[in-house]
Amino acid sequence: MKQSKEFEPDSSPHVTRLTQALAKTIALDEKDLIILLSLLANAKASNVELAERLGLSDGNAAAYHIKRLRTRAVLTRYTIQIDWRKIGFPADFVILAESDEKAALIALERYLILLQDYYQKHFGNVLLLPTSSGYVLLRDISHCYGDKTMLVITGSGTRDLDIAFFRENYITRAFEGIRTTLMTTRYRTVDNFVIQSEALDTLRAIFEATGASEEEISRIREHLKSTFE
Repeated sequence: MKQSKEFEPDSSPHVTRLTQALAKTIALDEKDLIILLSLLANAKASNVELAERLGLSDGNAAAYHIKRLRTRAVLTRYTIQIDWRKIGFPADFVILAESDEKAALIALERYLILLQDYYQKHFGNVLLLPTSSGYVLLRDISHCYGDKTMLVITGSGTRDLDIAFFRENYITRAFEGIRTTLMTTRYRTVDNFVIQSEALDTLRAIFEATGASEEEISRIREHLKSTFE
């Protein structure tokens, strides 16, 4: 496999800085990181395009690095990112479910596992639950342990009313002793690790967060010192 003598990736300076910073702390080299960041931005990037960004001779060289990432189970699948808001699910939400009674939370966890198992066998892998007037599409169900034991459920609903129906009928009323906190997400400025420019522009206007002062920039740079250096 022929390779250029020096590693000079055909990539923007900020990506180069990011990969150099990450390579200091995680078990991947800069080439692997550039592949991951490139595929995160565009999962359809060809091996030839990736090779150009890596400063490698041809697509086969990039394919070698991709195969190595897949073998190590770092790169697990190629996917697409859907804006569910634009196809009928405008209300994103997070529900935190917890209880002082461990048995109640275990019962809820068991129920959700059985629900997912049944749904997967009969309908498929995308979990869409009916409500009284629409649907709730579940994105993540996380079983969390630490200072508090809780379930974290995130997803999207056809309306706020459908999210409230899901919380009451699938969780709160079905299991005594479960407390829930519901939060609806109106803006997501970081999504799947990537900064969302459109949402950021909207929030800049709302919070008048433009034209940072020298003091504010200095404080931000101090927080990001390890990345800039």
